[in-house]
Formats: sequence, C-alpha cells, structure tokens
Amino acid sequence: MNTPRALPHFVRGATRPSGYELLLTAICGTTAEKFKESVSLNLGDVDCSDIDISNCSFYDDYKELIDKEKPDIIVSAVPTYLHKEVAVYALSHGINVFFEKPMALNVESCEEMIKASKNNNAFLMIGQCLRFDSAFVKLKEYVENTTFGRVSRAEFTRYSQTPLWTWNNWILKEDKSGGCIIDMHIHDVDLINWIFGTPKSIHSVMTENKVEAEAIFTQYEMKDGTVILSSADWSMPQKFPFEARCLVNFEKACVIIEGETLTVYTDDEIITPALEKESYFYKEIKEFLDCIIQRRCSSITSPESVVNSIKIALAEVESAKKKGTFYYE
Repeated sequence: MNTPRALPHFVRGATRPSGYELLLTAICGTTAEKFKESVSLNLGDVDCSDIDISNCSFYDDYKELIDKEKPDIIVSAVPTYLHKEVAVYALSHGINVFFEKPMALNVESCEEMIKASKNNNAFLMIGQCLRFDSAFVKLKEYVENTTFGRVSRAEFTRYSQTPLWTWNNWILKEDKSGGCIIDMHIHDVDLINWIFGTPKSIHSVMTENKVEAEAIFTQYEMKDGTVILSSADWSMPQKFPFEARCLVNFEKACVIIEGETLTVYTDDEIITPALEKESYFYKEIKEFLDCIIQRRCSSITSPESVVNSIKIALAEVESAKKKGTFYYE
C-alpha cells in the first residue's frame, strides 16, 4: 500500500528510516499538567516530567485535534470499542494510524478500518507486538525450517490478576473490550495464527465467575494434525503476578519461552540461544515508520493477517457459548 504523501512535519534530517525524528505536536485526552505527573499503566508507572511538551497542544476531542493539527500519523490507545470510530475518521483524512491491539471487537469493524485505509491511501498497523519479540521470531524460524523436526503439540498460557486499572472498569465489560479473550488472549491467538496458521477446528470453554468473559481454555486442531492448547485467565487474585508461557514440542526438542528467555531442551543438551535485545515495542514502531517512509507493506504484520486472528478469537467465543466445536471450511 502506498503512503498518502511526504512527511515533512514528523520526519526530518535523517537518511535512514531507523534514524528519523518524530515531532510530537498534539495529545488528546489529558492536560499538560496531568501529563507531567507520573502515569500509571499496566506495564508500570511512567515518569513524564522530563519530556518537553512546550510546543505540544492538548485536546479533549480527537476530531478537533485531527482537523486543526493535520498530523502525519496518530498513535492510538483508546478503549477497544472506540477503535473503529477513531481509525476510520483518521484514515479518511489521509492520516497514517498505529493502533494498539486488539484491532476491533468484530470482523465488520476491522474490515471498515481496512477499507478506509485503502480508499484513502493511508497506512494502518495494529500493535500485535509479540510478532516482533525475538524469542517468537526464533520459534517461527524453528517451525518453518523444521529445525527440530515436525511439531507434535504446543501450549500457550497467559494469566493475570483482574485488571482494575481502566477508566470506569470499561475493560471488564465484554461489549466494550471483548473480555479476556479479545483483550489479553488475543496475543496468543495472534501468535498461533502467525506461526502455525488457521486451525482446522476449535473447541473452547469459558468461565464467568468473577467478571464477564474472564477466562478461556481452547484446543486447536491444525490442518497437519498438530494439537495446540491455549488458556488465558484474568480472574486471578490481585497479588498474583502476571504469567505467560509458551511450550512447543518438536520431534527432536522441546522449546519453552518464558519472559525474555527461549530455552531448547534435547535429549543431549539444554540450549539458550542468544536473542536480539532490542525492545519489541521499539521494533514494531520502527517497522510502522519504515513502511510509511519506504512506501511498502509490512512483511511482518498486516491488517488482513490481524483480522484473521480476530476471526479465530471470535470462533473460540462462539464455540464456548454454543458449547460445541467450531470447524473452519
């Protein structure tokens, strides 16, 4: 997809994509005073006191920001139920958009976002950040190259305390966030989609003991016979530490990813390969900018591939609610 235009306002003075400078011109949803305070996020507190915002404007209405500032790009982390609305408005004005995951609550909204991107020649990228994680990049390489033989089975798990940090607890309402499945489990669904492809069948069970759509447990049967199990649960107690783990059993080795570490276990040795240390959050933003500057589609992620992840997650919800197995044609 081509980009809409040159980027004189936020790109300047560098010849290589990774060295381009961004000029922050406007922020929506806060004030300069509040921005200067420490911001509490699910990844920890962020100290913004040293950031120079002297030339930055602040808005309460994103449409006013877009209409007045006419930015080259926007980076959005609004609640999921607002994703389509904000994206379509920005894209329809020819603005390149980076959106945090998940893409949207339903396939129709995703497709509207893609249509707005194509019709207005504006670049759209969804932040499925784990596609840029060096450990999962290495795992994908092992799978595609059959480095340790064929995969027989895999397991993905992701557990968290109940998220109580959002405005008016919007994230706990299934119609606003999609619950644990669309908001948190989507990370593992996207990895399965990206590494292994579309499953042949899906069978899921959900729980809703504490909050709506709090947990899901899924068995995928892949087209080559591989069995994948995946579970996600954000109904854990508040003192429970976040936990995510991936296990893939090959014919000749077992690979486990926990945190920043990938470990390969064979009959004869334990291998911990050196991985690139660059932050995957940084790498995905760099990819976003490189795609715009070089006027190319991303070879790592595309809106269309992310829509397929949403389709798989929604199939899990359908399987769980209808208490049956979902089959792909």
